[in-house]
Amino acid sequence: MAATSEAIETHPMKIGFLDRTQANWTAGASYTRSMVQALASAPAQDCEIHVLSGRYSSFSALPAGVREIRIDSESVSLSQIKKAIDDHRLDALLPVTEALLPQTACALIGWIPDFQHRHLPEYFHAEELVQRDRYFGYLVGNCDGMIFSSDDVRNDFRTFYPAYPGLVARAHFPSSFAYDEKVLEGDPCFVLEKFHLPQAFVLVANQFWKHKNHRLVVEAVAQCRRQCPDVHVVMVGVPSDSRDPRNSHLSELFRRLSVEKLFENITVLGEVSLTDLIALMRCAVEVVQPSKFEGWNTTVEDALALGKRVACSDLATHREQVPGTFFFPTEEGAPLAAHLAGLDWSRCGWSGVEQEKASLEKERQRGALWAGELITFCRSVVEARRLSGGNRAGWVGHHPEDEIKQHPLLHIDYLQGCRETLQKRVDELTANLKTVREKSAEERRLLQEKASSASRKADALSEELWQEKSKPLRARVSDELRRRFGSPKKST
Repeated sequence: MAATSEAIETHPMKIGFLDRTQANWTAGASYTRSMVQALASAPAQDCEIHVLSGRYSSFSALPAGVREIRIDSESVSLSQIKKAIDDHRLDALLPVTEALLPQTACALIGWIPDFQHRHLPEYFHAEELVQRDRYFGYLVGNCDGMIFSSDDVRNDFRTFYPAYPGLVARAHFPSSFAYDEKVLEGDPCFVLEKFHLPQAFVLVANQFWKHKNHRLVVEAVAQCRRQCPDVHVVMVGVPSDSRDPRNSHLSELFRRLSVEKLFENITVLGEVSLTDLIALMRCAVEVVQPSKFEGWNTTVEDALALGKRVACSDLATHREQVPGTFFFPTEEGAPLAAHLAGLDWSRCGWSGVEQEKASLEKERQRGALWAGELITFCRSVVEARRLSGGNRAGWVGHHPEDEIKQHPLLHIDYLQGCRETLQKRVDELTANLKTVREKSAEERRLLQEKASSASRKADALSEELWQEKSKPLRARVSDELRRRFGSPKKST
């Protein structure tokens, strides 16, 4: 990744990083951990890293030097993000995926994981296709810069948004394993007994989404076991697909495993703990990634960080991520079956700690280089925004409300933005009212003090007059004469 302009900022730059931990997206948590840990490990860059997290974070503890901005909410709203930006005076915020984030003083750096809906439209409803395009369009119009996880996705962006005026960069994010001190603890072979696995197996670690293409692996195993009965695949991942509420493809997958007695060669573990996942990956003979589409795959990156062999579906992104490995077509099981038959099924795939340490060190070095480039890119975007006077298309008054209402996700963002604007006006009016009340209270206090002083003077005069009137006439005349002529001299 290379910045496209020279940064001239000299003060410490404050970079805010949005925690992308989501319950139904394990890659989001992995992505967050790897990027933040890499940024924290970068050589001195004269910048501060702040992580904006909701109630649930992917970090049990943040890396040294990284500051936390915790927002006590299960789902962080746009107004809460904006308030955090303003309160902490951030210079840049990334990776932004909120399409209609209200106007901010800091530079916004957007992130689009991939354009899967453009390449595999059959996996999306017609309305969702339109909504994604509209959502990405609004995001692009709201950001000062954009980052992408691969050259493949960046090239797609340039094709779909050729007029985008902001800065663009590619960021191959590293594996979070490179920064986990516990990743190589203990003998990983405990998982063999725990899950009743054979000594040799290959691992498929994907969510069970339809485009992840587990069907191809099942087909390959069905063909491979005819000549290699020891072939064994372990599948881990959450067994659900939000785009298929009935999970029909999962039903079909499990039905085939049962009918063809493939459970003898395929173990489906579903979601497992991170500790178990790491141990399974360390013990695997190979990690297989059969997906039909990827922006940059975290499982592949994790496997490479541990020094594991990988076999991937023939995608441009995979060729970019793992050049020189074995690639197989996404629709035909025979090539993958032949590849599986050629693996060594006689022993466990664990290569030992020393080789793993060497692989993790290479990943850390790559992560430090990546983080330095990303920080440089952030500086470039901040400086470009400063030179442009902070202008951005933004969302206020930019899109017709009737148009936005047709798209629920955008309408929610829009209403939250409206709420932010109204709340700001309410805060201003409340502050003004407080000032008026304080001023009125002060004026009332001064008037009360003047009234009290005048009352005391009137009482004193009344007392003096009363005493004067109470004197006998002879005494009053004598006092008056004394006042006018002074005291008479005594004769001698």
